[in-house]
Amino acid sequence: MFRPLFAALPLLPVLMLTATPSLAAEKIDPKIRAEFDKTDANKDGVLTRAEIDARVARMDVGKAKMPPGKAKAISGAWFNTADANHDGKVTPVEMQGLFRALASRYDTNHDGVVSLDERAAARAAVVGPAAGPTGR
Repeated sequence: MFRPLFAALPLLPVLMLTATPSLAAEKIDPKIRAEFDKTDANKDGVLTRAEIDARVARMDVGKAKMPPGKAKAISGAWFNTADANHDGKVTPVEMQGLFRALASRYDTNHDGVVSLDERAAARAAVVGPAAGPTGR
């Protein structure tokens, strides 16, 4: 499961992605297509660095917006990792490859779903344990 897709962005610094040539022939998952279409502001069928920067800048982190410096670093890591052929654009196939790699890496029990517990464990491994409901 790829929900929520962009919530995986903070995990990217630990992700190592290799391009999967067979992905080009595969159908794009509808959830990934929907995320892609929300991010593709000019509707040209590819994502640019500016579109990714804008999407990440709009993300909420808890009850606040993500700090601009952190947003820029995360969007840069996401873009550089997703742009498998390094042509300066991210296609739906490349985006799907990235999210499949993320899901595979963090689906520790290999049931095809990244559960909330698996997501929390992956996040904690990267940024430390999440604050409790009181923010402490």
